[in-house]
Amino acid sequence: MFFSFSGGLPPADVRRGRQPPIRIGIAVIAVACCLLASGLVAHTQTPSANRGAIRLKVKFKSGDVTRELARKRFFLIKGSLDENKSLIERIKQTEVMSRECYYRGNGASDALIKWLKDNDCDSVYCREVEEKYVMGSEAVPEFEAAYDEGLRNFKSPELARRWLTVNLAADIRDGYYNLKQQTINSLIKQAETASGRSVLSVMTDRKGTAYLTDIEPGTYIVSNLVGSETESTRILWACEREVKSTDLTVAMKRPLTLSNEKDPKVKCEVVERPLPVCER
Repeated sequence: MFFSFSGGLPPADVRRGRQPPIRIGIAVIAVACCLLASGLVAHTQTPSANRGAIRLKVKFKSGDVTRELARKRFFLIKGSLDENKSLIERIKQTEVMSRECYYRGNGASDALIKWLKDNDCDSVYCREVEEKYVMGSEAVPEFEAAYDEGLRNFKSPELARRWLTVNLAADIRDGYYNLKQQTINSLIKQAETASGRSVLSVMTDRKGTAYLTDIEPGTYIVSNLVGSETESTRILWACEREVKSTDLTVAMKRPLTLSNEKDPKVKCEVVERPLPVCER
């Protein structure tokens, strides 16, 4: 609606300094939206202000070289080392067959075992199988046979390579991963029963770093539950950490660093054992 001031006085509401009803309605709605938005922001930000975070950094020394422990899963368990004493003892006593021994015991070829070791894989799913591993001098016999079978079914070399895992025996495909997962799940169940809290997990990146966020303040254990394999050893960590209300920016400055070298600043139980010699 438009008003013309050239032919007379404006409406009485305007002369008295009042806004027309439609403008008042728009203003009320705008204020209400602002209040609602601020309420939502306050609601979402308030819990995080009372939570904590852990920046995890995992490394190990092998000979004279220090390396990051990449792509390994770690778990956050409520309670201190003393409060979880029975769980820690069970973790330390739990032995899972080494990757090489498992695959040798299931008839895997030396080429497949080398591929798994070079890529630090517990199953064939952790890396895409490149073409050079299904044909030529670097071919892995299991991959080559699965590829040939897929080629007969799919008629496409690319599909046969991408889907070759479906033609592998279950023990070779993901049997070792499932074996480890059964042990881990059993330990998680014990931890959750004892603490009454869910166990959280996170995987380190290629630089051995991971972030646990939105944690309720308190004392926790960070552990890999099952020893992580390196070139020649298996390392198990169970380390205590007090988590306080803070944001990730502050947590970034105080990482929890796990290592197989003794550090008096970190309250840890570290068990390192040599990898067993496997029967051929």
